[in-house]
Amino acid sequence: MEIEFTNSYVLLLLLVIPILVVLHYYFFEHNKKKAMRFANFAAMKRVTGTHLITKNTAQLILRVLTIIFLIIAISGPIVWYDSEVSLTNYVIAIDSSASMVSQDILPNRLEVAKLSANNFLQTLESSTKIGVVSFSGVSFVKSPLTDDLRKVTDAISSIEIELIGGTDIGAALITSVNMLNVDDSSKSIILITDGSDTSGTFVEDSVQTALSYVINNHVKVNTISIGTGKGGAGYIDEINLPAVIDKEGLGIIATRTGGKFYEIKSVQDLNQALSDIDSESEEGKVSFNTSYILFAIGLFLLLFEWTLLNTRFRSLP
Repeated sequence: MEIEFTNSYVLLLLLVIPILVVLHYYFFEHNKKKAMRFANFAAMKRVTGTHLITKNTAQLILRVLTIIFLIIAISGPIVWYDSEVSLTNYVIAIDSSASMVSQDILPNRLEVAKLSANNFLQTLESSTKIGVVSFSGVSFVKSPLTDDLRKVTDAISSIEIELIGGTDIGAALITSVNMLNVDDSSKSIILITDGSDTSGTFVEDSVQTALSYVINNHVKVNTISIGTGKGGAGYIDEINLPAVIDKEGLGIIATRTGGKFYEIKSVQDLNQALSDIDSESEEGKVSFNTSYILFAIGLFLLLFEWTLLNTRFRSLP
């Protein structure tokens, strides 16, 4: 379970509580000294049977609790927890760099990824929304989030090798998250790639920056490495440079976001991985906004204090 605050800066107002406590006891002592000069408290105690000058500690506690609940409510606390969900939205991000034409998985890595992704669509509920992203050195939105499976199928089938070199996994993740942030449904990314992150403005930090963004938006990422590792990079055929898969990096992305990492070396492996992802789609991150409950508690305490001020804590006429 995680708690995040929409307006976290409002929590700074909690710093006024110690000041409120100090002022309460300061004015108590100050008013007590003034009252002692003019009133015959011994006589009044015999009449009322109570101490007329008290520290009103109970009243102070009520007031402090009221302020705490109202401040926290205004800060917009949202509780995130893992639970069964009725619907999960997906973005399928498919690597379209040159190395995806390698034929170590026939007919080639890209065609296998596209075919398996389209097969995956057939297993989803009709109301599920899916988006499609292809990425190489840059990311391309092939289809925005939609529940029209025909459009999604066409978008996946239209993915071709991009001329822009490199593999920018970080940008693909950020683009996918932005597509998913349209409603409160559970969110999941299926990232299919045969390489490691080799592009982006800051290559060393691009994936870590993207990963932080994914985690902050509570999106699950299932990563799939496709290829036997024997295929070439695709753009330097004469040198036969291999496309290196960053298994460790893909594993970290999956683990830290609550997803799984799959290593795919055949069509059957990929179909099994997507089937496994579909079977787990009933679990996801669910959010609950607690602001209204905290507001209600704060207002109740405020009303309770007001009642006490007019009864038990009422000043004598």
